[in-house]
Amino acid sequence: MSDTERNTLRGSPVVVAPGKIFLIGEYAVLDGAPAVVAAVSRAAVGQFVPGFEASSPFVAEAVQAALAGIGDHASALPVGSVMVDSSALSMNGKKLGLGSSAAVVTASVAAVLELAGLPIAVNRELCFSLAERAHRAAQGGAGSGADVAASVHGGLIQYRRPPGGYPVVEKMRLPASLRLVVFAEGNPASTPDLVRAVQAYITKDPAGYAEIMAPLREQAELFVEELAAGRVAEMLEAARAYGTGLMDLGARSESPIVTPRFELASELARNLGGVAKPSGAGGGDIGIGLFGDAAAARTFAARLTQLGLQIIDVALDSNGVHRRLPASNNHPKQ
Repeated sequence: MSDTERNTLRGSPVVVAPGKIFLIGEYAVLDGAPAVVAAVSRAAVGQFVPGFEASSPFVAEAVQAALAGIGDHASALPVGSVMVDSSALSMNGKKLGLGSSAAVVTASVAAVLELAGLPIAVNRELCFSLAERAHRAAQGGAGSGADVAASVHGGLIQYRRPPGGYPVVEKMRLPASLRLVVFAEGNPASTPDLVRAVQAYITKDPAGYAEIMAPLREQAELFVEELAAGRVAEMLEAARAYGTGLMDLGARSESPIVTPRFELASELARNLGGVAKPSGAGGGDIGIGLFGDAAAARTFAARLTQLGLQIIDVALDSNGVHRRLPASNNHPKQ
C-alpha cells in the first residue's frame, strides 16, 4: 500500500497535500525577498469524516477557515472534521521539517472544499488563501506562507510576499544538471520558536538585522535570476553566500539556525564544489545540498552519515494538493 493509500474510508473525497523543501529565501522572505520552494513526494493525506473531532489545532483552524470561506456551500456539510495522516512527513515518530503543518492544513482545507463540491483542480487560489490564513493563525501569526504555497501548487515555485500585498507565486524549472540531496539531523525544531528568536533580535538590534538582511535579499534575488537563466554555477555561489548569511543571523540572534553538524555538512559540500545549507527555519531539521555534478552529489550523500546526518529519500512533486479516489479496503488511523 502506498503512502497516499492508507488510513482512509469509503465515502468522502480523499486529498493528498505534499510537503516542501526550501532552496533559498528562509527568513528573508519575511522581509520581502523571494523564496524558491519545491513540493516533495512525501505528503499528508486528508479526508472529511462526519462526527470526527479535529486531532490538532492546525486541523481545527483549517476546517474552521474552510467552512467560513465557502459561504452557503458549508450548510450542506455534516458536522465533523478532517482525519489527516501525516506520518509520511515524519521519521521514527519525529517530524522531518518538510512542512508537515502546512501540508496538514492544506489537506484539511482541500478535503472540506472537495466535499462541498468545490474541486481543488479549479479552486487552488481559494485553497491557498484559506490554508495560508489558517496556518498563520495556528502558528500565532508566524510564517511566510511559502510552505503552504508549495503544498497547494506543487512543483518548483518562486514565492514572494510583498509588504501589505497578496502573495505572488511563479512556477519555475530546475536546470537539468542541478542535483539535490535532502538530509536531516533528526532533531525536530520549532519553526515558530526560531522565527520568534529572530524577531526578538530585530527588536533588540534593528540596525544589525538590516545589515544582515540586505545581502540575504540580494543573494535570494540573484539565485532566482540565475535559476531562470539556468546558470548552475552562479546559483551555487548565491546559495553559498546565503548559507553564510544564515549562519551570521543565527549567531547574532542566538538561535541554532545552523547547527554544528550542518556547519560540517556545509564545509563538506564546499570541498566537493557544492553547497549545503538549512532548508527552512533551521535548528537541525531539514538541510539541502545543491550540486552541479552528479558524482559530487553522490559522494556528499555517502559521507553524510559520518557526520551523524541522515539522507531523506524524496523526489520533487509536480502535482500539488489533489484529490484521489478512496481505496476501498483502507481503515482510519486511530
